Amino acid sequence: MLKQYAIEDLKAGMVVGHPIYAEDATILIGEGTPLTNKLIFSLLERPIFSVYIHEPDPVEPAAAVQPGETAQPSAESSAAAQPEYLLDEHYVRCYLDVFEELRVLFARALKSGEVDMEVVGNLAASGLLMQLCDGAKAVTQIHNMVRDGEYLLHHSIHVSILAGLMGKWLRMPRAQRQKLIISGLIHDVGKLRISNDILNKAGRLTSTELKLVRRHAELGYEMLRYGQLREETDILMGVLQHHERNDGSGYPHGTKAAEINDFGRILAIADIYDAMAANRVYAKKKNPFEVFGVLSDDIMNGRLDTEYGVLFIRKICHALNGSWLKLSNGKRAKIVYIDDSRMSALPVVQTPDGEFLDLNNTSGVKITALLNSQELHDES
Repeated sequence: MLKQYAIEDLKAGMVVGHPIYAEDATILIGEGTPLTNKLIFSLLERPIFSVYIHEPDPVEPAAAVQPGETAQPSAESSAAAQPEYLLDEHYVRCYLDVFEELRVLFARALKSGEVDMEVVGNLAASGLLMQLCDGAKAVTQIHNMVRDGEYLLHHSIHVSILAGLMGKWLRMPRAQRQKLIISGLIHDVGKLRISNDILNKAGRLTSTELKLVRRHAELGYEMLRYGQLREETDILMGVLQHHERNDGSGYPHGTKAAEINDFGRILAIADIYDAMAANRVYAKKKNPFEVFGVLSDDIMNGRLDTEYGVLFIRKICHALNGSWLKLSNGKRAKIVYIDDSRMSALPVVQTPDGEFLDLNNTSGVKITALLNSQELHDES
């Protein structure tokens, strides 16, 4: 299996599980290379935050059974005390391949001011994006992976995946779903034309800076509208309208419900969900149930599309079953049931010692985080 390590935690002898790329997308260290101290020191000098390492699959030791006894699962094992919330190696490889292609795409767009549709076309033709939109696995894996650095790239891929899932849940024809995935992948491309000093500013933005940031949807649209996508209205409108709201309170044009394209409505939901579920310079990530509360409020108050919003929350709830949480009492617990008939429902969880908690009715215990694979490993 693959495990992600921070650069400072690497040790000589570890075997690289996925190629390590330089800033220009050339391979620095190939897959299967044993790390040496010299290689590790060279990585410390580069803007690389983590590396995937090959590790043997864990083997559960068999419990000793006394003569005349029958082995019985303990309460701890029945609650999956040895967490199975691990990274899927094939999914990670696919994700990293898309990540590197998108890095190249955005680097070229930053220099030329145009999006190279040949790269987008190759990504679409390869089927990698479709593979990432693989049902419930997609949701658990994007929450499971540690996303260090380059927020824009990770966010773009995640929104693309979530949009692809929505297309699947809505039973869109394959060609239309592919377009929705592409629209999600490039929905924030306009941010390439905004200074990183502004995008990554930890403090409050000035009114001038905020106006500039709010132009990113228009800037992205302008980068695309005269190129090879000029006839692809849905893709373009997804890019332009993913911050519009049904009640006219969004931007850049304050467009109201009847004039917002379906792609724009779908990407609005996916964009909010992923942005809030990630650590950003100016905000700590929220757990999915906190985000559901925000989405529910926006749906009930007519800002987000009701049909798409309710479907998104219900399906993501299904996908989160089996995931692990950190609770405010210091324990970790596994989600075993969520009542998806209520948008703001909290899960029923089971702790490693076999205790069941209905967090809807348990006073004083709250969800503090959804644990990714590294955090779960550290908690175990």
